[in-house]
Amino acid sequence: MKWRDALTMDRVPVLTLVVFLLISWASTEYYLGHAVVASPSPFTPVWGAYDHADAMRLVLWALLGLALALIVPLPGRVASWPSLLGTVGRQVQSLSGLWLVVTFGTMAALVLAKGPYLLHAPQYLMFTAPSAFVSAASVAQPMAVLAAGFLSVRHPNLGRIALGLWLVLLFACATRVFAGVLVLYMVGKFLAGGRVAWPTWLLTTVVTVVLLPIPLHCRALTDHGLIPYARAMVHLVENPSFFTDSLLTTTSSFGFSVPLLVFTSREQSITASDMLISVNPGPGSLVGWDEIMPTMRVHDFIPYSALGEWASFGGFALMLFLLVWGVVVRACLRSVGSNPHPTMALFLAAVLGMSMLTVVMVTQYNTRAVSRIVSMMIVLTLFERVVRPWTESFLRSRSLRPVPWAGPAAPRGVRDVHAA
Repeated sequence: MKWRDALTMDRVPVLTLVVFLLISWASTEYYLGHAVVASPSPFTPVWGAYDHADAMRLVLWALLGLALALIVPLPGRVASWPSLLGTVGRQVQSLSGLWLVVTFGTMAALVLAKGPYLLHAPQYLMFTAPSAFVSAASVAQPMAVLAAGFLSVRHPNLGRIALGLWLVLLFACATRVFAGVLVLYMVGKFLAGGRVAWPTWLLTTVVTVVLLPIPLHCRALTDHGLIPYARAMVHLVENPSFFTDSLLTTTSSFGFSVPLLVFTSREQSITASDMLISVNPGPGSLVGWDEIMPTMRVHDFIPYSALGEWASFGGFALMLFLLVWGVVVRACLRSVGSNPHPTMALFLAAVLGMSMLTVVMVTQYNTRAVSRIVSMMIVLTLFERVVRPWTESFLRSRSLRPVPWAGPAAPRGVRDVHAA
């Protein structure tokens, strides 16, 4: 079997987490070898807990779980990349109106969730909307940025406007998704049939690395929101050492995941009952999360990581958690990817966006945050399976047929609706 045949779409999130963990580990070593700690901060105890031997042991357990998730055989067959990209490209381009609603609708939801705090807030993570609305708007962000990339193939100007607005909005929120906006946009454009040359991918990677320290710097400010952040950026860029400091900030951001894993793994206060509450996606006030949340954090703005929470029960528990996560993600992507109907592009964008979001969340956020997104993925996958027969029935009633799944891909950019 060729490596291209093994590198199927459903394995992409799992392989991404493998690469992320290795980069994080290397970044930790670089940062600790070059950084000079001038004053204590909330991050200091986490970095101080780092131990090379413990880190190596836990990372190897994590990589073992991910490797097993990659090789677990799953039912169904996965289309080749040319067939997949051809099918997705045709379906995506026929749904431009939907992507317009998704990307700009999610923007509107984010603006409503932040309210006046979008421009100025005395504290980080302040919202005016209910927590459920805020969570929904946050989870939808990766999919909405992908949708902007989808939109750019048929409507380049609208796509560029959406890209610019997403950069501004996510910058104002000081979220790490801000750094990944360009990557998600380019991936969306590529999946929709747009041509993305390798120099563009290289530039996208460089820009992402440069942007990553910005939200972390903004979080440490005393004032928050678009206006204070914009003022801070002017002074930051004028600083001659900005780019040198950015390298250390970037490596600390990538590397922080491994020290946080080590730190959290040593927390003996985490109980099996806490983990049962964490994996329950129900409302926090009902399942008990609101009571234990203050104890599941290093600091108000630094939650334990899901990896570290499971590692506190031993390396085998960490391995098992990542095995389950990887298999569930692969199963969801395989399921929605087998849909031959035009709705496949919508569900694939949603599940792929959420799965890539969990790649970062398992390393720097509680199991609770990860389980809620994974639960949404599962519900969405099951919903797609339920409505698929109705989709087929609707297409037949309209004398249309779905795009064939097997066989060579048609030229990218061709509409996927044909007369029967």
